[in-house]
Amino acid sequence: PFWIALQFLTTFPVQLKAMPSKQQNGQSVLFYPLIGFIIGVILCAVALLLQVIPAILSASLILVLWIWLTGGLHLDGLADTADAWVGGFGDAERTLKIMKDPACGPIGVLSLIIICLLKWSALYLLIQKQLYSALVLFPVLGRLAPMFLFLTTDYVREKGLGSSMASYIPKKIALAIMLFVVISSLYSS
Repeated sequence: PFWIALQFLTTFPVQLKAMPSKQQNGQSVLFYPLIGFIIGVILCAVALLLQVIPAILSASLILVLWIWLTGGLHLDGLADTADAWVGGFGDAERTLKIMKDPACGPIGVLSLIIICLLKWSALYLLIQKQLYSALVLFPVLGRLAPMFLFLTTDYVREKGLGSSMASYIPKKIALAIMLFVVISSLYSS
């Protein structure tokens, strides 16, 4: 399950020996915060190495690295969601159809511009104030969010990958991981 999570959430060259089972996909969600930690440690290390250059350039390079490390998976999801939410007009079937469309509409593009500007601004401030631990914390929390959503919301498609993942997440372990991460986050801040 760790390798499934690493392959799904990053661009690291992971080769799985076989197609994962539904149970393995569900268990892989438990490793999402750990994958976030790995991404965060890389971002933090690069930020420390780039201390010699202006914070404005460092923030730009770290944002590009962050997008590259994740393959832009979350950005793709944001654009699809924004397009579907606005274009679906509350109609569930229309919303799902828009989400499957590979084209990115104007609302999707606008959402990408806005989120990248906000991320860049946040990175700039964190680097300028030398709050490097936040570069580790935010990717961890960002990968904790899907675990929370899998545990607390119904998946839209009955036969989709997310539906089977939600069905096979070890719930008690997931809750323990969530609690541990949240308490650790509070302690570190």
